[in-house]
Amino acid sequence: ALQLIHGGREPALRQRSLLKAMQTLVQAGHLAESTADKLKEAYLFLRRVENRVQMLRDEQTHSLPQDALMRYRIARGLNYANAAELENALQVHRDFVSEEFSNLLASKRHKAKTSAYSDYWRGLPDQSDARQLADLGFNNSEDLHQALLDFCKHSTVQSFNEKARARLDHVLPLILEAAAKSVAPESAMTRSLSLLHAIAKRTSFLALLEEKPVALQRLVDVVARSAWLSERLVEHPLLLDELLDHRVAQAFPDHKQLKTLASQALAIGDTEQALHALNEMRQSLSFRIAQATLFQQQAASESAEQLALLAEVILQAVLELAKAEIQSAHGTIDDAGFAIIGYGSVGAKELGFASDLDLVFLHNAPANAVSNGARSLDASRYFARLAQKIISLMQTITPAGRLYEVDMRLRPDGAKGLLVSSLDSFEEYQRERAWTWEHQALVRSRSLAGDDHVRARFEQVRSQSLQAHRDLILINTDVSAMRLRMRNELDRSTTVRFDLKQGNGGLVDMEFFLQARVMALANTNQAVLEMQRSPEIIEVLKSIGDIHETQANTLHAHYESLIAHSMICSLDQRPRIVELSDELREKCGQALKIYAEKGLDFGL
Repeated sequence: ALQLIHGGREPALRQRSLLKAMQTLVQAGHLAESTADKLKEAYLFLRRVENRVQMLRDEQTHSLPQDALMRYRIARGLNYANAAELENALQVHRDFVSEEFSNLLASKRHKAKTSAYSDYWRGLPDQSDARQLADLGFNNSEDLHQALLDFCKHSTVQSFNEKARARLDHVLPLILEAAAKSVAPESAMTRSLSLLHAIAKRTSFLALLEEKPVALQRLVDVVARSAWLSERLVEHPLLLDELLDHRVAQAFPDHKQLKTLASQALAIGDTEQALHALNEMRQSLSFRIAQATLFQQQAASESAEQLALLAEVILQAVLELAKAEIQSAHGTIDDAGFAIIGYGSVGAKELGFASDLDLVFLHNAPANAVSNGARSLDASRYFARLAQKIISLMQTITPAGRLYEVDMRLRPDGAKGLLVSSLDSFEEYQRERAWTWEHQALVRSRSLAGDDHVRARFEQVRSQSLQAHRDLILINTDVSAMRLRMRNELDRSTTVRFDLKQGNGGLVDMEFFLQARVMALANTNQAVLEMQRSPEIIEVLKSIGDIHETQANTLHAHYESLIAHSMICSLDQRPRIVELSDELREKCGQALKIYAEKGLDFGL
């Protein structure tokens, strides 16, 4: 049973040997080592007894003989003084195995308690009405009653056998009760019904919720708080495993572990299968990060960094898939490399749950280079095909969803520019033609995947561009003008509501402040070039004395508050706009004063 439950996600459990599988379950944390030791002892004991019984008369039997002499002979053959001693030892093992089996699979229902929730559900479709739901605490009772009525009459529910119907009759009132007591009763129940529709044909999921009341409570809590997680569960019910997985509360995989998971996905089979496996990996880990964020098990900035790391590793895997397909058709280009550069939130390791990836593609092939395949291409077309393949794979819809949307608008010359730039042209553009805002964008950029030489050269170009001597007054004037223009066009704040991203003192203001300081200081302080994340840049500015400790603490606290509120909004698929509390207004004012002291007029 444990192999069936976990083997879909853990290939190591797909083995025939019981004892080896048991040890793997221990290593994976699904079975306590002490329990496994006793189960192994019981298994070997039962096998020995079975063998002696079958050897006695050379019969394929699994029962102890009734004849007293025969039982005595078996007991002596197993080194027991008499049959009673054997039967006592047998009973000890049987009791232990039976208890463990019952703990795993026995129903937790006991006897269903009669409640107003079960009365309502069992009264559908003819005897219950919306007033009962209103009495239970649901405001939009008419619509919810109709939704429950439709669900009750659904053909799948009507076709349930007696056992499945009994499970539903136990589970649904519990969901109703949990939803009524949640932070958003109507949303919780509506989203739970969508999930029940999705899993209705898989009654094993109903059994799962019936046997695991803690999981049921957590499920309702999750869907009440997060439309995003609710949608993921409806689209991919296998993610219900994540609500039960003991590893959810454990440390997120580090870079090396993520690389191993991606390599396992690539090894599964062809491109289609590998892409499906990468999508499952992304869905599962993103779901885990979202839970940790939603229940405040880690800082929102840590979640954002984990999401960016996950995207980076997946992008590296997709590059390998794309290269394999392009090389099979067009060969390779000798002494030429290709790299993927991340800008914006992925570049700054501040990715959100629904963020797209701002990417730029670079290569270092000579202008006259051609590939060596049967269908050779010049360097420009070759790397353009490679980039197109990467974008296509990233956006391909699989049964497990799609990986990421890709945004290429930050490449040189924007939408009019080439899909892939040569390093020489990229360097020339940054030196000769880039606007101030494009150099700002370089602050939040880093190489994500590809050839080491191209990646190293990009870092050199980035450093040179940001270290170029600039007039401080001109930097502040350009950055302030761009920021005020953006706010006028994009800020959705009102007198009582605050736009977390574009509002006065919001996330973009902080990003622009930090970018301006990096450009102002990069020529004399190499340390400011080495960071992309906002908290890290704040720490560097403090370490070099550009801002004092109190200011740094103010900015850190404000950043964490803004990104935490932003992520919670994203998880519930709401606009990133919150109530403008006195505390938030004060924090924004404190941050804007720090910016103004450095010459940045963001409209204090």
